[in-house]
Amino acid sequence: MGSDKALLSFGEQNLLQRALQTAAAAGAGKTFIVGPRDRYAAFGEVVEDVYPGCGPLGGIHAALRATETKLNLILSVDMPLMNEKFLAWLVEQARATDALIVVPDALGGLQPLCAVYRREVSAQAEQALQSGDYKIGNLFSQVPTRQISGREIVSAGFSTAVFKNVNTAEEYQEVRRQESVVSAHDVAVHEKEHRAPVNEAKPYIEFQDVHKAFGSNVVLDGVSFDVMPGETVCILGRSGVGKSVALHEIMGFLKPDKGRIWVAHEDITDYGEPDLERIRKKVTMVFQNGALFDSLTVGENVAFPLRERGGLEEEQIYQIIDGLLDMVGVREFRDLLPSDLSTGMKRSVAIARALAAQPDAVLYDEPTTMVDPLMAHLLGDLIKKLKKQLKLTSIVVTHDMALAKKLADRLLFLHEAKAIFFGTFPEMSKCQEPIVQEFLELDSMDFEKYFGARRPPHQPRFEAP
Repeated sequence: MGSDKALLSFGEQNLLQRALQTAAAAGAGKTFIVGPRDRYAAFGEVVEDVYPGCGPLGGIHAALRATETKLNLILSVDMPLMNEKFLAWLVEQARATDALIVVPDALGGLQPLCAVYRREVSAQAEQALQSGDYKIGNLFSQVPTRQISGREIVSAGFSTAVFKNVNTAEEYQEVRRQESVVSAHDVAVHEKEHRAPVNEAKPYIEFQDVHKAFGSNVVLDGVSFDVMPGETVCILGRSGVGKSVALHEIMGFLKPDKGRIWVAHEDITDYGEPDLERIRKKVTMVFQNGALFDSLTVGENVAFPLRERGGLEEEQIYQIIDGLLDMVGVREFRDLLPSDLSTGMKRSVAIARALAAQPDAVLYDEPTTMVDPLMAHLLGDLIKKLKKQLKLTSIVVTHDMALAKKLADRLLFLHEAKAIFFGTFPEMSKCQEPIVQEFLELDSMDFEKYFGARRPPHQPRFEAP
């Protein structure tokens, strides 16, 4: 670490002091400064390189050689946007794995100077240094390493801007400008974390005696149900019974004639458009037709909510796009137009675009309608994977009992504008309503008896481990 970086002022501190303070706030324990003792002794305990002039690998080796702890956080001084919450999360990831190195892969590549190393890595580092191999990237292929993707970092509620380096005067000024953006992001995450315990016992979405009619056509007649945080509720029923109308009322596109609707723990019934726009940043919807922009490529469609939100550089946006498209299994279509895709693929892209907004909840309107059985299986597996990995609150409108059985924690059955059942699958099997039993019978239909062929085995493509 050169004096041109470590001793640069940043607010009321220099970069070195800021890094030490951030590490201490993250609970890093005993800290060492790697570098010349005569330059940095005034700031803390200094460890000098055993192999001077060998770049980051030499510094990491010196740090690991000096420590007695199993897990060791390495943090460069030239990441002034780094925060203690991310570092604490990174250490938790390291504790949860047997990998010798846990390193973020974000903002254009691996970040070896913001990573966690087990002490035994020191031996491999020394062997490399003795052989004249100073490329730290080679170390990751020689020892068990867990690489944390930018998508995973964003999904955990952090901005990848924390890895922004200060290598030039221009980058230093840019980081100073970005500090307020990242700080605002961290404050929002902090507030969300501290609100969650208060609200987690309350429904995230709730209908209270909701009525809705279009002229003489009554579509919702005193409907009540709730969705808890992290829960998936499937809304079942024949076409035209008000399933999609319920989703549109949650989004604020339609107003109930009577009753109250709560979304994101707020009564939105009488909200105007400015407040509804705020709610829609927390709750997003995947429409039947995908609602993609025809003139934009798949990648540009997914990028749209990222650019709307602001605060991200183009490099970060493209990194998030690739991560989301990977997650839904359509990365190879990034540069195609929606018109080049099948209906099922369009819905996968629509899901990726919805996730780009980092919502708390996702509403799915008939996700398997008008797609072939294989694609229906894949979409169901994808939604199930997102439920497990991202802990999203979800409502799935469907007439597909197989999909509902795969996804639902609870089910709402609408018939003739009323909610005739709301509960779990075991409870549903005991429901005596004829229409409910008809749906259950269709789900248990003997495939060979009706179609004269054996049902093919299904291999989930998106199943989470």
